Amino acid sequence: MDSLRQPPCELHVECGGCKAMPWPEAQQVARKAASVAALLERAVDEVNASPRSLAYRARISMKTNAEGVLGYFQPRSHRWVGIPVCAIARPEINAVLERLPALPGLPVVELRSDGSQVVMAASTRMRGKGRARAAAKRDLQERLRGLDLQQLGLSGVCLDGKRLSGECRLQLEVCGISHRLGPTSFFQVNLEVNEMLVEKVVARVEAAAPTTVLDLYAGAGNLSLPLAARGLRTVLIEQSASSVADAQATIERHGLDATVRRGDAGSLRAGEEFFDVALLDPPRAGAPGLIPELLLTRPRLLIYVSCNPATLARDIGPAREAGYQISRLEVFDMFPQTDHIETLCVLERG
Repeated sequence: MDSLRQPPCELHVECGGCKAMPWPEAQQVARKAASVAALLERAVDEVNASPRSLAYRARISMKTNAEGVLGYFQPRSHRWVGIPVCAIARPEINAVLERLPALPGLPVVELRSDGSQVVMAASTRMRGKGRARAAAKRDLQERLRGLDLQQLGLSGVCLDGKRLSGECRLQLEVCGISHRLGPTSFFQVNLEVNEMLVEKVVARVEAAAPTTVLDLYAGAGNLSLPLAARGLRTVLIEQSASSVADAQATIERHGLDATVRRGDAGSLRAGEEFFDVALLDPPRAGAPGLIPELLLTRPRLLIYVSCNPATLARDIGPAREAGYQISRLEVFDMFPQTDHIETLCVLERG
């Protein structure tokens, strides 16, 4: 993916705030589609541009310097650069960022938005043991509790996943499902593109008319709970305790016919679950070795959502060798102004 990398700039690649982009946005998206087509040796059917080229990111994770000022590390270095505003962060996050005081003692600060409310999720990552460490953490807790949420534009503050003040759950509406997500649960950074992606997945699965859908690396049920709301039996497997708890709460709140199980989706073995359609949305490392297990049950459809086309191409190799064909290949510009690519790949049994 080096051909898509932007030239070095003063900001972390996550921020994307380069003073000059190497290509216009349309050309950036076209190059991403060409990269996916080359890796998968198949033309891309559709490219889904982001409604927001800048000011789209709903989560940013920032590092502090010794004085507690927020910033990023430069790409592939430990050179810290202070960031007063982030070019690709949503406006409500930048409004908080502009008001936040220095936060000495906090190495990592994440700002999370649902499009309206903003939560600050801080992390200590403290080393050492005993009274000194405990005292330092208590001091941080007190300082964070003392923040004026209203003045800063925050709905809540948490430290190491535990609420200190305000409301630390975000409410995201995705394809008719109301998710209430805790401060450590994953969600896609581009809210508008995620809605587009889930709509496409729902349409593809519904067209297959399955009996049961298996959602692997399910998170809080972003892809599959809208299917459960449409009457499809769904089984979710997810490793994160926070995401599992959030998914279970959503299932109960909506009265859905769905089961969520905590476990490593990559360790699934044939026969553990029975399904017609499998959804996969693994991390960048992909899901090595998983698809051969899924193929033993001969599902009619595999839908793979990937943030890394290279691992996607590797992982679906066994399915293509077994006679499955890519019936749909779409690129979603989930991360404008960066080289990251989100891909939807639908494989149908031949």
